Amino acid sequence: MQSCKNDDPAPDPELSLLSVTNASPTLATYNFYLNQSKVNSGALSFGGVVSYFRLSPGDYTGKLTTESSTESLLSESLKFENGKIYSLFFIGKQASLDYLLINDNIKAPAAEKAFVRFINLSPDASALNLAFKDSVAVATDKAYKAASDFVEIPAKIYTFEIKDKASGAVKKELKDIDIKKGKTYTIISRGMLTPSGTEHAFDGQVITNQ
Repeated sequence: MQSCKNDDPAPDPELSLLSVTNASPTLATYNFYLNQSKVNSGALSFGGVVSYFRLSPGDYTGKLTTESSTESLLSESLKFENGKIYSLFFIGKQASLDYLLINDNIKAPAAEKAFVRFINLSPDASALNLAFKDSVAVATDKAYKAASDFVEIPAKIYTFEIKDKASGAVKKELKDIDIKKGKTYTIISRGMLTPSGTEHAFDGQVITNQ
């Protein structure tokens, strides 16, 4: 596995690209392994991201452990294909940890434009919309684990709203997000609308893919 600069997301035709994000709404910090190779250099806390890195295509075993142990909490087979770009998310609570692997269809935006998508990763949220503040929606009706396509938008500073699809209520406002030209972004909902114990509360996160 090889590191990859954020401004160069295109994989070699004989390689794949993968990013990893911890969206599990707990206080736990995790290490992630592909086969027996640890992917992260420091343990991934809630919202922690490993930017795109190159890896040989094929079948892998993805193993998740706590920071202090090598005992597997989650072990699943993962398949990566030549020339494709992927994002992997840790989702669910400790009793129901899971992976969500998404094939990222990233293209170069037009001049003065950028791409953005929305993924609902809040376990107890109903369907959600992502919208510009007091304006049109970027993505609509995304149930838990559902991802929108990338949408091309003008590059400028935005305030985004994550809304309940049914009621229109704003669940989270993301202020002054500087969307830069030529870049690609993923906005996720994360955390619990009704947290218990040490669970993280509902929030949003902007991830720069490239």
